[in-house]
Amino acid sequence: MDNHSNNQIRMIRTTLKNLNDNKIIWTGFLPVENYVVLIGNSVTEIDRQEGIIASIDGGPSKRKELLRQLMLQTCLKISGSAYAYADDNDNTLLLSKMDITKSDFTYLSDGEQANKAEMVYNEINPIVASLVTYKILPADMTELKDRIKDYRDFLTAPKTSINIGAEARDEIKVQIKKTMKVLEKLDRLMEHYREDEHGFYELYFMARIIIDYGHRYRKAISTINGKVIDFESEAIVVNAKVYFEGDEKNKVISDETGLFKIGAFKVGELVLIAEKEGFKKCEEIVFIVKGEDMEMNLELEKGEIAIEPVE
Repeated sequence: MDNHSNNQIRMIRTTLKNLNDNKIIWTGFLPVENYVVLIGNSVTEIDRQEGIIASIDGGPSKRKELLRQLMLQTCLKISGSAYAYADDNDNTLLLSKMDITKSDFTYLSDGEQANKAEMVYNEINPIVASLVTYKILPADMTELKDRIKDYRDFLTAPKTSINIGAEARDEIKVQIKKTMKVLEKLDRLMEHYREDEHGFYELYFMARIIIDYGHRYRKAISTINGKVIDFESEAIVVNAKVYFEGDEKNKVISDETGLFKIGAFKVGELVLIAEKEGFKKCEEIVFIVKGEDMEMNLELEKGEIAIEPVE
């Protein structure tokens, strides 16, 4: 999945956990109960689709090699027993056909490897009853037949794994979109808890913040939580950009309650910046210690809005 989708999924999981941890507060509020069920169903489906993606991780080449190895493994087991049987019974023709090692497949094309395995099947299947004492049973022949088929099916449809992976990723995006719509409604219902359950209210919206952990999903060594507020009126400031100096690509945006949560990836002294049009830039020096989270508010002071000169 792309970085943005992964960030959304993290937020959804965190929000669902937060809701379930505080179930006693919202139980009985039927719309909230229904929405939590819908979110849970979407997370379950996301988990299922991520499992599908993981099962084909590595792409078609890895899947192809796995199927080839399974086919060769069964083929060599059967041909090895058949070789011993042919030698014990002075069956020189069968002995020459079953004189097979793994290296014999090395320089064969994909299709020729399947043909060679099929030759073993065709030669041995009629006499499989004679190989019981050599630990070859009808089930082994069925297994070889199935593995040859699986390998050939993949060769004739090499994009199968790609298509399955694409479908799984598309379904995850569908579930994310559905869940975001549910969360938008849930955001509004949280107003019922602003006064009487303010702690829960703030926890919910802290969980709802999408944190961008950056390229390759780096793990933050510390996080900073807080609000962006107006210096004079102390009113909340929504949609303010918050980022560390020199790392603007990993910015976060304050939500509708002014809350922000940002991950830090370096220890030591950093400059945390908040900015929004119509305000002067706020710059605060913070000292990051690995494993120690911080809480702080960022204050924006109103300033003159820059006006582009008319040419």
